[in-house]
Amino acid sequence: MTHTTAKMTAPHRRILVIDDNRSIHDDFRKILAPVDASDDALDAAEAALFGTARQPQTFTIDTASQGEEGLQMVRRAQEEGRPYAMAFVDVRMPPGWDGIETTRQIWQVCPDMQIVICTAYADCNWTDVQEQIKPRDRMLILKKPFDIIEVLQLAISLTEKFRLLLESKSHLEDLEQRVKQRTQELESSQHAAHEKASLLDLSRDAILVCGLDRRVTYWNKSAERLYGWSAAEAVGRPVTDIIADSSSGSFQQAYDEVVQAGEWDGEIQQVRKEGRKLVVEGRWTLLRDAAGQPRSILMINTDITERKKFEEQLLRSQRMESLGTLAGGIAHDLNNALTPIMMSIELLKLHEKDALRMGVLATIENSARRGAEMVRQVLSFSRGVEGQRVDVQAGHLLKGIEKIATETFLKSIRVTSDIPADLWIVQGDPAQIHQMLLNLCVNARDAMPNGGTLTLSAANHLLDEQCAAMIAGAKPGPYLLIELEDTGIGMSPEVVDRIFEPFFTTKELGKGTGLGLSSALAIIKSHQGFIRVSSELDKGSKFQVYLPAQAEGLSLTSPGQAEMPRGNGQLVLLIDDEEPVRHITGQTLESFGYRVLPAADGVEASTLYAEHKDQVAVVLTDMMMPVMDGPATIQVLMRMNPQVRIIAASGLGVKDMVAKATNAGVTDFIPKPYTAETLLKMLHTVLHKRRAAAL
Repeated sequence: MTHTTAKMTAPHRRILVIDDNRSIHDDFRKILAPVDASDDALDAAEAALFGTARQPQTFTIDTASQGEEGLQMVRRAQEEGRPYAMAFVDVRMPPGWDGIETTRQIWQVCPDMQIVICTAYADCNWTDVQEQIKPRDRMLILKKPFDIIEVLQLAISLTEKFRLLLESKSHLEDLEQRVKQRTQELESSQHAAHEKASLLDLSRDAILVCGLDRRVTYWNKSAERLYGWSAAEAVGRPVTDIIADSSSGSFQQAYDEVVQAGEWDGEIQQVRKEGRKLVVEGRWTLLRDAAGQPRSILMINTDITERKKFEEQLLRSQRMESLGTLAGGIAHDLNNALTPIMMSIELLKLHEKDALRMGVLATIENSARRGAEMVRQVLSFSRGVEGQRVDVQAGHLLKGIEKIATETFLKSIRVTSDIPADLWIVQGDPAQIHQMLLNLCVNARDAMPNGGTLTLSAANHLLDEQCAAMIAGAKPGPYLLIELEDTGIGMSPEVVDRIFEPFFTTKELGKGTGLGLSSALAIIKSHQGFIRVSSELDKGSKFQVYLPAQAEGLSLTSPGQAEMPRGNGQLVLLIDDEEPVRHITGQTLESFGYRVLPAADGVEASTLYAEHKDQVAVVLTDMMMPVMDGPATIQVLMRMNPQVRIIAASGLGVKDMVAKATNAGVTDFIPKPYTAETLLKMLHTVLHKRRAAAL
């Protein structure tokens, strides 16, 4: 158990972190209790939450590695009168209690303690949690990996909530004590009832009293506002007739519990006078007379209808986002599974002459394409974008977008274009494509606050099997390629990874909704297209949109395929961490006369090269790999053999990767996705240069 206090002044707030990973303890300390560090992030987080500059405050961070240890710390804190306001609890903590059991045990000691379950989403099912421990509004779920601002916001808001809860409970206990005292003193007098009524009318909660016969004897002003019944209408009537929801048996269950146990608290559905349903948080107490006999029931009800609606909307939004993410993940995995199948069929067709076997291959290919189409339908459903499909001349749309940008953007932004007249036709919704292009242009404009250049260009692009295999969700065929490039502030890799998430924005509060790029992506996907993004801080960004096009008379098989350069048994060291890419590229090379030595990363490649360096004619390596990336692998291979011939390949930031390859000593670079023809010609060129150099 460790203890850390942030160096701030003001209200004392204690936070307990329960996690079997001690590095997580350190992460929370860095975020919530930095040593001798500025608390600007904390200031900003609380200002964003509450709209005002925060008062200085103190977070005390204690940590435990297991649930049992955390429970003992909670007990000690309760006994010392210094309870924890909240706890961040990991959902998995072998070998002891998991996060759910730990929470259950803690709430038996401190029912009001606010809990944040830390999980990677798949670890925790919210429905199961509700059934097991009935968290109500005391629990939230924090998705790993953590976002610093989110952790700060949770800490600020939940410790403040705990403080306000204790304060409200203290006020309520004081109010109940005063009511009880006044009732005992004046219960034999009618004057006592009037005095109690005047006191309880000050409460914002609906307060009512009913006898054991369930007839209302007291009804305060807040009850009149909440339920729509005046005190004159309510008093004397059975409470079940005016507020109980007849479609639910929850009222009877709560009533029976308060009669048997003396008190009840929880959420319950009730109705207003006009029939509108409410959700209230009730705290009911059985009142007794001087002899200790049950006399009546005091009901204090707080309207939480709007809060429950908001929670339902939030949960619905999270479910839809999860569905979209799940659908995207399934589509990616299925496309990766289908792509090698489809490419393998193409390779088999090259050497197959038998009509019967060709028919079988055609059946397999059609089934694979049907599977790919089903994946696209799932994606289309999850994105929810539909519209009319007509022939669209994208060139006209681009010229219209250029005109809008030129006339409406700042004069410091120069708009240029390269739009050929012979662009292929796209089947789609012109309004949606126009909106998608406009969203991308507006995003580029906002990335150039000090001016710059926006370049619009378009070209016809034929995507073959080899090229499509390297792009998740892509199909071989003709595409219209639209490029939007700006010279703005650029983006970090972390931002690039999130730009298409709904509501994600890097703009100031009130200056962006975070929906522009997510809407553009949804439109592109609904047209069976895809988008690629490359960016670097202070160097601008490029968005490449691929939309399926209609190109009559084109064949996906290159007419010059039989004349493509062939190898003569040369050994190629093929390095790529993607197994499908490695497999299909290897098969392609072997089909054209090369031998292939595959490696999944730089470490394996270095070992293989050391064993076969006298036989390896050329190395083809990906630049982005785990364990040892492309530049590091290149350096190791060149130390082993300064004369080694290397071709670098990458699908991210072509200009930057060319620069990295050049810095590493490589002069030959091939951008992903590459076609079989591109790859074979590059190999032929490199090997030819090698022979020329030898001569």
